[in-house]
Formats: sequence, structure tokens, C-alpha cells
Amino acid sequence: MKTKLKLYQKSKKSGFTLLETIIAIGITCLTCMMIFSTLQIVWKINANETKNDRLQWEQFRSVIESSNLDFKYVRVDNENDELILYSDAMDDFYELDLYKQQIRMRRKIDGYMPLLYNVQKVEWRYDENRKSIFISIRIHGREYSEEYIMDRKK
Repeated sequence: MKTKLKLYQKSKKSGFTLLETIIAIGITCLTCMMIFSTLQIVWKINANETKNDRLQWEQFRSVIESSNLDFKYVRVDNENDELILYSDAMDDFYELDLYKQQIRMRRKIDGYMPLLYNVQKVEWRYDENRKSIFISIRIHGREYSEEYIMDRKK
């Protein structure tokens, strides 16, 4: 009887029971599923943000390239982050400026039209030799840039 008692005592060492192991595996699986679903949501949000930013950029480009406005370069005011253009078609001056993380287009008479949102940085540069304007914009940490051939207003 002493031998049976010793064998029974030896098997009573501390360790996981089958039920504890199943619960631990279940909790681990649930945690992994929660982490993976959270990552999927973050990836989708980031992908949608990128798509929206790209769409805004393309719309901005279409306004600058619009034959309805037919812009000519006037000047760049780097202190105020402004680009001044003249529209031959509308016979009016337009200012593009960075204001409260928006690129907005406005005329002296009217209000303004926001063209881009969530803009962190803008750079306007005109090259006299090439007769082109270089526009670089940072939205949500991503850089978008384009060069437009544009004559200077005489």
C-alpha cells in the first residue's frame, strides 16, 4: 500500500490539467483572432485613406489643367504659401493657398473652394527657363508632385 501511495503522490506534481490547457489554448486563439481582425481594420482604413488622398490629388490636378480656366502663372508667395494664377478664360486672378490644412482656391470677389484636405506641406516653384510650375504637396505623410507647363501672365 505504501508503494501505491508513493505513486499517487508522485503524480500529484503541480502542472496543467487538461481543462486548464484547453482554456489556455482557447484564450490564445481568441487573442490572436482579435489582433488579426484589428490589423485588418487598420489596413482597410489606411487603404481607404490612400485612395481618398489619391482621388483628391487627381481632382486637384484636373482643376489646374482645366481648359475652362486656362491658367497663366503670376507669382509665388512662399511666406504665405500662396500661388497666384490668372485665368484667361474667366479674366480673373485666382489664389491657391494653404489654410488650416486645406489647399483652397479663391478669387478676390468671391469666397473660396477647398481643393485638398489634410495637407501638411505645400511647395510651389516656377522655373523661368522651362516655363513650368512645380507643385509638391504632402497629404497624410505621402508626397504628391506634378510639373505643369504654364506661361507667365504678361
